[in-house]
Amino acid sequence: MKTIIKNIAIVTSFVALNANATIELAHTDTTSFDVGGNIAAECKINSSQAAGATSLDLASSGSQDVASVELWCNTGQSTASTTYASLNNGVLSNGTHAGQDIAYLLDIAETGSDISLTNAQTVAQSSNTGVNGASTSRTISIKPQITGFEYEGGYTDTITVTVALN
Repeated sequence: MKTIIKNIAIVTSFVALNANATIELAHTDTTSFDVGGNIAAECKINSSQAAGATSLDLASSGSQDVASVELWCNTGQSTASTTYASLNNGVLSNGTHAGQDIAYLLDIAETGSDISLTNAQTVAQSSNTGVNGASTSRTISIKPQITGFEYEGGYTDTITVTVALN
C-alpha cells in the first residue's frame, strides 16, 4: 500500500511540473530567463584583546593598548560608524571599595583626540571594502586619569564596540 501511494505521489509531482511544458509552433530555438539576488549592505567587526589589557599599570597615566578593532564593510565606503560604550560609564570600577573608581580616556588610533565614555561615543572609523574580507585595524588604548592617591584593589570595566553603516 505504501509503495502504491509513493508511486502515485511521484507521478502526480511529475505531471504537475510538466503541465505547462508543451511545445507550440510559435516557440523558437532561443529562450531566456532572468536570474539574480540581493546581498544586504553590512559591516562586520572583530577585536582582539591586547596582552596587558587586564593588567594595566594604574600607577601611570600614560596611554596603554587594550585591544585592536578591525572593520570591514561591503558597501565600498571607506569609514563606518563605530560606537564605543562603557559598562561603567567610562570608569574603571574598584571591586573592593565602592565608588573609588578611576576615570579613563579612550584613544582610537588615527581617529582624532581622546574620548570619554561617560556616554556612548560614535566615531567614523576606517573600514576596508575588499572582496577577500581584508579589514582595517585600529589600536585602542586607554589613559587612566589618576591622581596618585587611588584606593587599593582591582579595577575593571567592559567596553562594547558596535559598527553600523554610515
